[in-house]
Amino acid sequence: MVKPSHLFYVILLVVTITFSIIGYTPSDVVIVGPSFPQENYFIEELDLISKKTGYKITYVTLNDVSYYLYNNSKKADLAIITNPSFLYGLSQSEIILPANEYYFESSSEIYSEYLLNLISSYDNSIIYGHWIRLFSNSMIWYNVNRYKELGSPKFNSFDELIEYTESYSTDKDGLWCLSIDSAENQPLLDYEYGESSGWIVSNWLENIVLANYGPEIYDKWIKNEIQFSDSEIILSLLDIGKLIHNEKSIYKGKEYLIRSQVSSSAVNLINEESKCVFSLMGHDANSYMPKNVSYGEDYDFLYFPSTDFTGMVVGIGDTLTLLNYDSSTTRVYQELVSSSFGESWANKINSEFVSARTDFDDSKYSNGFAKKQYKQIQNSLSLNLFRFDGSMLMKNGTGNKILWTSLRKFTTLSNHYLEEIAEEIDTRIKRELEEK
Repeated sequence: MVKPSHLFYVILLVVTITFSIIGYTPSDVVIVGPSFPQENYFIEELDLISKKTGYKITYVTLNDVSYYLYNNSKKADLAIITNPSFLYGLSQSEIILPANEYYFESSSEIYSEYLLNLISSYDNSIIYGHWIRLFSNSMIWYNVNRYKELGSPKFNSFDELIEYTESYSTDKDGLWCLSIDSAENQPLLDYEYGESSGWIVSNWLENIVLANYGPEIYDKWIKNEIQFSDSEIILSLLDIGKLIHNEKSIYKGKEYLIRSQVSSSAVNLINEESKCVFSLMGHDANSYMPKNVSYGEDYDFLYFPSTDFTGMVVGIGDTLTLLNYDSSTTRVYQELVSSSFGESWANKINSEFVSARTDFDDSKYSNGFAKKQYKQIQNSLSLNLFRFDGSMLMKNGTGNKILWTSLRKFTTLSNHYLEEIAEEIDTRIKRELEEK
C-alpha cells in the first residue's frame, strides 16, 4: 500500500511525464546553418512556413556547417551553405543531394548562369541547391550632408575617386573613414595571427580587379591562372596603396586604420567629430551604423565606379541544400526557395533581406537600403557582372590563409614593398597548392 505522502509524489511524477510527452513534439524538419544578423526574422519566416505546411521546423546554428555535415549529416534535413566552394566536396560525399527536379521554372529565369554554375557539378548537369540570399560588397558609403557639401561628385572609375581624393587632401584631411582590424589588441606587425584582419582589404582588391578588368580577368585570377605578380593585380594593389598610404586621406591616419575595428568605419562616417565623407565597406556597414541615424537621410552608398564594367558587383550569398528527400523536407525546401520566401522579412522597416531570385516582388521592401541593394545585384546579374567573393572561392582556402595576412602586411608597409609582397603571395599559394 502506498503511503499518502508518497502518493502525492507518484501523482506529480505521472502528471509531469504526461505533460512533457504532450508538450514535446520533435521537429519534422531540422535546418542547420550559420548564425547571422536578423536571424529572428528568418525564424519568423520558418514559423509562417510551419503553419502553412503543418511541419515543425527547427533552425540550428553552427560555427562550421561543413564540418558538422561531414560528421552528423543524418541529424539534419536541410543546410544553409555560405561558401559555394564547399558544395562540391559535400556533394561528392553524397551528403548534399541534387536539387534539379525542384527547378520547376526555367532556371535561367530565376538565377543567372553564373550563380547556377557556382552550385553545380563540374559539367553543370547537376545543381546542388538554390540561392536564397545575396549581398553586395561593392559600395562606396558616404555621409549624406558632407557629400552634398562637396557638390555630390560622381565618379566613373576608381582612378577618378583616387584623383579626387588626392586633390581634396591638399586642402582638408581625412576624406576617408577606413579600418581593417578584426581582432582587438592585435600587435601592429603581427602578420601570422588574427588573419581575418585582412578580409576587408581583400574586398577592396576584388572590387578593383573586377571594376578595372572585368569578369574574365577576375575569374582567371581566382583560379590562379593569373598571379598576384601579374600586371593586372599589381596595378590593382597599387590603387589601394594610393589610398591607404596617403596619410592625409584617412581619418586619424594609417596606424588608426590598422588598429581600429572594421565597424568603426561606419561609426566614424556619422560621428560629428570626424570630417570623413566616404568609406569602403560592404553591405554589413548598414548594421554597424548608430541607432540614432537612418539610411537615406544620414548615410547612403554609391555603386562601385567602373568605366568599362559599369554595374559590376562582388558579393556573397547563402545556398539552401537538401540532405534527404523525405516528404516533409522537400515540402519545406520548396517553400524556402519559392519566389515568395522573404516577403514578410523584406517588409520589416530595418530589413536586410535581399532575395537571390530575379522574380522577387521588390514592392514588398519597406527598407530603402535593402531595395536598392536588391536592384544593384539584379542589374549586375543581368549584365553578367556579378562575381562571388574571390577569397572564398580560391583553392584550398588560400584566400583566407594567405591573402588576408599578406594584404594586412601590405597595409602596414608601403607601395615600395608592392612587388615583393605580390611575389610572396604567389610563392605561398604555390607551396600551399603543391602540399595539397
